[in-house]
Amino acid sequence: MTPNEVIVDQLTRRDERVAVASLSAAFANYDLLTALCPDAARRRWAAEAFARFLFRIAVRTGVVFATRDRAAVVCALPPGSEWPSEWEYVRCGVLSLAVRLRWRSGLWFLRLGPWFDSTREKHVGARPHWYVHLLGVRPEAQGRGLSRAVMRPIFESADRTGTPVYLETMPEANVAIYKKLGFALVGRTELPGGLPNWELLREPSTSLATQATGAT
Repeated sequence: MTPNEVIVDQLTRRDERVAVASLSAAFANYDLLTALCPDAARRRWAAEAFARFLFRIAVRTGVVFATRDRAAVVCALPPGSEWPSEWEYVRCGVLSLAVRLRWRSGLWFLRLGPWFDSTREKHVGARPHWYVHLLGVRPEAQGRGLSRAVMRPIFESADRTGTPVYLETMPEANVAIYKKLGFALVGRTELPGGLPNWELLREPSTSLATQATGAT
């Protein structure tokens, strides 16, 4: 089955348990969580809270898509969506995440929000854009093209409206994967504390954007 043949569903709050299970498995050894939570057993616990927090943000203010088997999940904010306020952070479970990371690491994580915002603004400015803030594939399902499949609804919408798609990643190995999906590397910066952050942008397909506007 090709990525274009994989069935993709839009998830709701009712799908939280299964989506969080897949995302936490995908991010169990993610660079950020490893730095914040070196103990592997505790990190698995923290990864669950991390995935739940970002899933809830997307369900409340954006969209969540997943492959039919839920092995791949993407959380994103479409153009016009606002990153949540501090109060929304609390409602989405940030306190649970802070506890699982331990307070010092949890507070450091909270300070990353404004930093990510300013970095994204540097690359997209005032342009309407999609912001993919979490994309994960279960380890046993990786290498099957599911990242491309689960991103399909976002790419199709972005191409229809002539809108770019922005995301970040910390493992350098992911950069090549995203380039295969049409992203270009637009920056590399260091987070407070020295962790590398790779910023990528996918410009919309010119042909589809032209068709959508009727321009010739």
